[in-house]
Amino acid sequence: MKFNLMFIMFLIFVSCDDGEDVLGDCYVSPDPDAVCIEIYEPVCACNNIVYSNSCEAKKAGNLSWKSTNLQSGEECKY
Repeated sequence: MKFNLMFIMFLIFVSCDDGEDVLGDCYVSPDPDAVCIEIYEPVCACNNIVYSNSCEAKKAGNLSWKSTNLQSGEECKY
């Protein structure tokens, strides 16, 4: 009986979802209240989307990004 109770509690714990999306090392939790300046320095974020600057990438919830050169035809692959 004790085992069954522990097993049920384990299943409940494992099935809980806190509503946050995690994509590998790319934690996605947008911050819609963040304020970014309008400087165009494009970055390729860990979700393979190009943002106008690192602040916009962070505002969208990305934890990591790298500089990109779209004019050279470089594809955004993080």
